Formats: sequence, C-alpha cells, structure tokens
Amino acid sequence: MPVRDRGLSTPMIRKLWSEVKGPAEDEICLAARKKIKDTLENGMLDELEELVRCGSHERTQDRLDYRNGFYTRGLLTTFGHISGIRVPRARNLTFRTRFFGWYQRRRESFDMAVLQCFVTGTSMRKVRGVARAFSGSGISASAVSRILKGVDQEVAAYRKSPITGSYQYLFIDGLWMSVRKRYDRKSPVLFAMGIDQAGRKTLLGFKLAFAESQMEWAAFLEDLRKRGMRDDNLELIVHDGAGGIAAALGQVFPYTATQLCTEHKIRAAAAHLRNKSKRDVFLAEARAIYREAQDVPDARQRLDRFSERWFPDEPKAVRSLKRNFGRTLVYMQFQKHLWKTLRTTNPIERYQEGIRRRTNPMRSLADDRSCERIVYVLTTALDPDVPR
Repeated sequence: MPVRDRGLSTPMIRKLWSEVKGPAEDEICLAARKKIKDTLENGMLDELEELVRCGSHERTQDRLDYRNGFYTRGLLTTFGHISGIRVPRARNLTFRTRFFGWYQRRRESFDMAVLQCFVTGTSMRKVRGVARAFSGSGISASAVSRILKGVDQEVAAYRKSPITGSYQYLFIDGLWMSVRKRYDRKSPVLFAMGIDQAGRKTLLGFKLAFAESQMEWAAFLEDLRKRGMRDDNLELIVHDGAGGIAAALGQVFPYTATQLCTEHKIRAAAAHLRNKSKRDVFLAEARAIYREAQDVPDARQRLDRFSERWFPDEPKAVRSLKRNFGRTLVYMQFQKHLWKTLRTTNPIERYQEGIRRRTNPMRSLADDRSCERIVYVLTTALDPDVPR
C-alpha cells in the first residue's frame, strides 16, 4: 500500500534509501531500529488510550479500564532485530495492537518510511501520514509529539553529557548545511572530535551556528570546557583557520598549540592560480612538501625550491602558500608516526562526509530542530562512542 501523504510516495522513499545504502548501511541501522521502536511504542500507547477511553493520569467518567503495565517482545525488521519493545496491557480488557498484525505484511515499506521521517527530520504531518497509510487509522498528534519530543530530549541530553575522557588532540571544523527557516541561507554546524592516548577518536559535540565567527566558535569551545574538556592533557588543536577560529582558540585555549590544516592551506593557495589547468600539478607538488619533508628546515628548503619553480608564473598562489607557512608545520613537533594524522583535519572530515552524503539528497532542512535531529541521529550512527 503506497504512502499517500504528499511528498512520501514509495518511489521517493526507495530513492532516498538508495542514496544512503551501501558501505554506510550498517552504520545507520542502529539509529533506524531505535526510531522504529519509538514509533511502534508510541502508537500502541495511543491505541491503549482509545481502548480505555482515558489518558494517562487523567480522571474521566468515560473510563472503561485501567492500565496494567507492559510486557516486552522482539521484532525482526529490515534493519535487524529490535528487542525490548514495550507493549502496554489493560487490567481487565484485552488489548490487541493493530501494529504487529500489519507490520509483517508491510514491513519493508514501513521501515523505509520511518527512516525518512526520523532521519530527514520531516514534519509531524508526514509522520501522521505514514502511520495512517499503514495502519488505516493513523496516529494522533500527541503520539507524534511524544516521538519527536523524545528525539529532542536526546539531543538536549547529548549537549549536556559530560566529557570524561582525556584527549591529547582536538580537531574542530564546520560543515555548512541549508536550513530553510534561516532566511534560505546555509548555516555552519560546528564539530569537535578528540583523540585520546590509545588513538580512539570520539565526536565530542556539535552546534548549529549562524557563522564561523570568533563569537560562535568561542561559545562552542567554552561549552566543551564546561562539559569537562581539560586543556592540561591537550597537546594540539587542529583546525582549518576559517572565520574567527584562530582568535577563538586564543581566547578559550590560549596555552595549547594549534596546527593549521595543510590541505586547506594548499587548496586556498591553488584558488589564486591564474592558469587553472595547472591546478592538479600545483596541488601534487605542494602536498609533496609536507609528505616528504623530514623536519622543519627540510620543509622550508622544499618550499623555497617550490617557489623558484612556480613564482614566475603564479606569484599570487605562491605568496598565499608561503603566508603563515610556519603555522602548518606545528605537527612536526610530535612523534613522526603521528604526522599524517595531525597535519590535516581529515579525521573529523570523514565524519562530516558521512553526514553530507546522507543529507545531500534532502537539499535543505526545514528548521533548526530538524537540522539538529538529523545531525544527532547520523552522529550517533557514525560514532558508537557518542553518549546517548
């Protein structure tokens, strides 16, 4: 049975799922199972309310029975087995949910519909349309509110969760996303990722901001400190130098060394090339400076040779590369086996690429809450160490 609610046709759902299916399929299954479980549990609470004719903690003369706790059961879905589904019971009346009866016949389409509703941050109207199309009776606004409220509560709890680990290296970067109710403009989502002494990478937080300004970055970094991010063990912060990020770091972490991402530095220099056909060669030779240099003096000698070759034809690009060159060599103060990891923001950008890959098919998100929900769901799917 197709999903009739406008904008949620079965072909559309399948197309959306095809965009995220593949190597990243396993990463998102955990989050999808949780949202399916939330949908079923809230739908059954709504059904029980219809049966007993009274809401929870309400007093009414129309009451036919009383609630009598829950029992748990499992369910096999297209995203794997869901355990511990809470099924409500009535004291005297027999409660039989419609959900499990039709679920087996319509499981795949329903799962994909729920995936779209909760991973894309869709509207309450569409969530109700999904339930109506599959169960025949729909789901009340209060039930949908409980589901969305649960996601919002998880996001709020995640923001306040303490940072308990000891991290030596901090990577920060922004990912720009389209949010329609922000005057149809793109807004950055600021991310922070830490690496501890064992080499474990953990996403520590994110924040939807209005710009990559000093004020926004300083507020984000200060929040990390309040949650427990200590700078006594922090040895290096890696960033791309965008906006007021350098000034914010000097304000919040003034005594911690900072590394300017070499890849961002090289690409920024290449943007000044007059002959764009030489871009690939320019990038390759510039990257070789960092890849092959054995220490800081060697890196500077390689830069001099690079300049002699490129300056006559591309003076502006060479000047850009040489500007603040020393800020890109801080990683050489650490053990050599760490150089490849510490010289760029690639570790955190891999997470951002996963989020971008899943959000690109949506083009834009409805509002701030929709953006925060999907970033949170995808963040927890991509990183098992993110607190839930």
